[in-house]
Amino acid sequence: MQSEAYVLLDGGTGQVLLEKNMRAHMYPASITKVMTALLALESGAPLSSAITMSYDAVWSVGRDTSHIALDVDERLTLEQALYALAIESGNDAANGIAELIGGTMENFAVLMSARAAGLGAADTNFTNAHGLPEASHYTAAYDMAVIMAAAVKFPEFNKIFSAVTYTMPPTNMQPEPRTFNRKHSLNEGLYAYGGLLAEKTGWTSDAGFTYVAAAARGGRTLVLALMRSPDSAARWEDATRLFDYGFDAFSPVSFTAEEFAKENYTAVFAGGVAASMRLVPEGGFERLILKSLTKADVAVDYAFYADGHIGNITGRAVFSVGGGAPMHSVLGEADMQVYLDAASCEIKLPEQGGGLSAQEQGAESGPLAAALAGIYRAVSVILQILGAAAVLVIVYYIRRYTAVQKIKKQRRLLGSNRREG
Repeated sequence: MQSEAYVLLDGGTGQVLLEKNMRAHMYPASITKVMTALLALESGAPLSSAITMSYDAVWSVGRDTSHIALDVDERLTLEQALYALAIESGNDAANGIAELIGGTMENFAVLMSARAAGLGAADTNFTNAHGLPEASHYTAAYDMAVIMAAAVKFPEFNKIFSAVTYTMPPTNMQPEPRTFNRKHSLNEGLYAYGGLLAEKTGWTSDAGFTYVAAAARGGRTLVLALMRSPDSAARWEDATRLFDYGFDAFSPVSFTAEEFAKENYTAVFAGGVAASMRLVPEGGFERLILKSLTKADVAVDYAFYADGHIGNITGRAVFSVGGGAPMHSVLGEADMQVYLDAASCEIKLPEQGGGLSAQEQGAESGPLAAALAGIYRAVSVILQILGAAAVLVIVYYIRRYTAVQKIKKQRRLLGSNRREG
């Protein structure tokens, strides 16, 4: 692999299959436009919606960048702008879409970042709709793959972002039709890839070559993102390798809910706090593993989170494979219903400054946890017994002392009476 950062996702579950530097912050260049299109389609605006190009939308991007020569006050439809965005990577068209959906280009950029965060793209901040470099306009390979995975759920997106050519009819400012032709693609030519759903390329001198794409074969959809490929050919070669690996090297593995439920599970949290519980999955779990692995190679751990009082605990099952396998080790997580026993419901957790994770904050699991918890409870019982015994001894001696003092007082009174008589 020649790209500085990349990621391959299962489009159905979001599982990371393979990655390198997938969280590194990098300039995206024109793959930014995938988010621009996603927001336009999610807005519900009809594709026939009219865009009127403002002065800023036209002239805030240089004519030495990708554009379709739109003019001030020129009118086009949202659909036409999306084709210009996808095929010609038109920066002017991106600005027109931004103003239609967001009111202003600045407002639209805020919407872009907010939507990225909502998708779990935590390493992304967008400041424009086209992707030309700005210091605070950045993303990561993982984030762009997540955004692409959301976009390919729209049939309109796939139709537009897989198109090889499109003819835009004349407008109020342009008497001749404009014809767009895709110049770099896995959709045709030397590097054509069967099953491609949609794609978007990017390049600037700051970002290098970037690429996002989705492909489907045999009922499996894969999504990839490449960042800082050294050249265009490396981009296609890396994408082909990743797609081939995802389609050829993996097979599904599934767990029924019963297979990772726990009837009697004990977690020991930081500070020695132990809790007994029953864990019930909300459903089964299915992911992809290498064909060279088996179900027995998948480990299941449990993570717990609580806010001060353990009665508010939530849990997740975390599935993973050994780090030596040539794939991303974490397969994913499954939500668990947590049912605490009566005694555990009253436990107060130590202050942690937020939620407490059993895995991350020192919980034990499995037989070791059960043994530690048993010892902890036994010691607690012994201490309680010793404490109760100490109290009884103290009470006994207090009562004895009181009785002795009473007898002595009575004897003194009796002696005094005898002397007086």
